[in-house]
Amino acid sequence: MSEIEKIIRMADTYCRQNDPEKMNWSWGEALVMYSLSELDSLINEERYFKYYKRYADSHYKKGITVDQSDTCAPALITHRLYQKTGELPYREMTDAAVAYLKNEPRLIGDLINHNGHSRDSRDYPKSIWIDSLMMSGVFGSIAARDYGDEELMKFAMKQPDQFSRYLQDEETRLYHHSWWKRLNRAYPRKLFWGRGNGWAVASFAFMYRFTLSETCAEHLKDVSAALLEYQRDDFYFDTVFNKPGDNYRESSATALIAAGWLAGIREGILGQEYLEPAVKAFKAVVENFEYSGKDVYMTETSLWTIPMFFMPYRLRIGPYPGYKYVKKGRNVPYGVASLILAAVEYESLKKEQPDVE
Repeated sequence: MSEIEKIIRMADTYCRQNDPEKMNWSWGEALVMYSLSELDSLINEERYFKYYKRYADSHYKKGITVDQSDTCAPALITHRLYQKTGELPYREMTDAAVAYLKNEPRLIGDLINHNGHSRDSRDYPKSIWIDSLMMSGVFGSIAARDYGDEELMKFAMKQPDQFSRYLQDEETRLYHHSWWKRLNRAYPRKLFWGRGNGWAVASFAFMYRFTLSETCAEHLKDVSAALLEYQRDDFYFDTVFNKPGDNYRESSATALIAAGWLAGIREGILGQEYLEPAVKAFKAVVENFEYSGKDVYMTETSLWTIPMFFMPYRLRIGPYPGYKYVKKGRNVPYGVASLILAAVEYESLKKEQPDVE
């Protein structure tokens, strides 16, 4: 069975086991819906169209709120649905996210508080998170291009450079998880979260595709060069890069980095020296699938990971422990999405470069 056949079986398993009408209007669910639409485009089918349409339709009936980065992300799929159908409810939901990006108060520079004005913003320090590059930055780039929105494009073009200014470590060139206004610095310092750096790599590559920003290209090359030394002998990446032997390997980080590298090669940003590491990372995650009858599971994806107030690395207690003790799950939505996006880039690259294996 080929990699793409295994990916489709994993996607089918996810859809069978998760009712789209019961899913939250939030980032993890949004990314898996968007990735399914990308997979449909790759295989030239509408295999998942009804599934992600049910997701959007159910939320239109309930009413949506876009009040933070995480609730902006679903516009990735409402925009795609508007492109495919021309139906105005999807444009209405997409416009709510555009309005959020344009009108939400800036925390520093042109960057928005990750938690916006949501209920979460009352409980967590005002901060920017690397996650927002994917949750709102990629959407902003797509919408700016497709709607010819110059104001939104200016906003999108500034995001990579400003996130890098506040979150990138000068010494390692890796990205911190967050920056807190009250501390006026990155937090936690010198802990380099795997999925967060995966968000950065994939987002820079995807945002370049929609903006053709040389700033995106330079940041992608910079962090990619730094990441090469952190790839494990089994081709995975750890959940925290700079704690080797003291945490665990993590599949969503590995898939995101593979997706970003493969996209970067396709866009002519990264050289062929990234091809083998990217392909081996992608295949390593696929080869680690678990099978149960017709069901297929992506494994070793860390669950929600939040920069904690106290002992951000070693905290064991509470619903959100420190990085080292975050539990892992199977077919976690954003993990599934990350791997599907990597598969789309891999299969597309094979079509463009027939010698890729």
